[in-house]
Amino acid sequence: MKRHLLVLVACLACARQGREAQPPGPVTIVLEHQPLWGDPAAFHASLERFQQENPGVVVRTQTLPNASDVAREMFLTALEGGADDFDVFAIDVVWAPEFARAGWLADLTSAFPPERLRAQYLASTIEAVTLDGKIYAVPWFLDVGLLYYRTDLVPRAPKTYAELQSFARAAMARNPGLAGYLWQGRQYEGLNCNVFEAIWGHDGDLLRDGRIALDTDAARAGLGFLREAIASGLSPRSVVASAEEETRRAFQDGRAVFLRNWPYVWAEVQKPGSPVRGKVGFAPLPSETGAPGPGTLGGWQLAVNAHSPPWRRRAAEKLVAFLTSGEAAVELALRYSRIPARRAVYDDPRVREGAPFIAALLPVALAARPRPVTPYYALASDSIQGELSGAVAGLRSPADALSRAQRIVDHLESR
Repeated sequence: MKRHLLVLVACLACARQGREAQPPGPVTIVLEHQPLWGDPAAFHASLERFQQENPGVVVRTQTLPNASDVAREMFLTALEGGADDFDVFAIDVVWAPEFARAGWLADLTSAFPPERLRAQYLASTIEAVTLDGKIYAVPWFLDVGLLYYRTDLVPRAPKTYAELQSFARAAMARNPGLAGYLWQGRQYEGLNCNVFEAIWGHDGDLLRDGRIALDTDAARAGLGFLREAIASGLSPRSVVASAEEETRRAFQDGRAVFLRNWPYVWAEVQKPGSPVRGKVGFAPLPSETGAPGPGTLGGWQLAVNAHSPPWRRRAAEKLVAFLTSGEAAVELALRYSRIPARRAVYDDPRVREGAPFIAALLPVALAARPRPVTPYYALASDSIQGELSGAVAGLRSPADALSRAQRIVDHLESR
């Protein structure tokens, strides 16, 4: 009996060693990412360069659904089940704390020391991938909320909410068919971004002592501004059911004075055939005081699957370093109009000449703020969207909605 037990232990040890030992031949790693919105040939060519520089490593790619919430659900299902059939994957800026806390992201601190990243990247992008002082992903490219305006309808970009209303009303009086201010009010993550920007624009914050704070004077003022925009007719009732594309199309068709949206809109409104081509400017969001209003930090980071075996993890870290390098960021800006997370890329002569819109975004990118960096944000986001939606739709007061939302997040954070 004892002999059989020893044989069994030895067999288990051999099996474990077999799983942990690198198999012969090239190391194949899988990269999962969302579409980059452009000809994929340039990106595939960069992956070929990586393989040439790293003989013995083969990279395979899998494209994720474009919808962030759908991609997140796919990852939740796979990672909860211990899936190790992918190695490097793109994660939304708000997923890192949740995924890291669950043990699904490899700790990249040794390969990407925080002090080095902070010297190279915009501060907000590093804050979003740091949990308990450790790095769990590397910024790939970012997004930030912007204000677009019709240069032929208003004298300049508004700096305050009062100016936004005044400029819009004057344009609407001259052309009653115009909407004043379009934004994303549908019950989804985009609504949270708009509400958070309005809170920041009223000199508020979203965290107090490390916990989400929504039941505040600034939050009531910010959410109240959005509700009043609809109630007063500054924003059409349709924003309650609108996301990015509905508002972008209406603005691009020439049916609005102002639009809050992401940087991708710029390339769309400047396309040949666009009714507003040459008639659109962009600026930071307004605020109560006139200081540039912070936009919500969006974007994508590259993480490594904690379930990947060691030899694939080492190759995965090399791929992350390659794809997040300065040269890769320049190519993303020029080929795919992706906003750099690296500070120096904005000053690169190639970007200044080939993508002046992106180079001009540096002040807005520097001021961008992340959504609450907490492992509970995803749960909180899903829970509070209904309350915020009810307020902008006029079903309950902003004060009541925020009080209810605060109780929800307090319960989640106390679990």
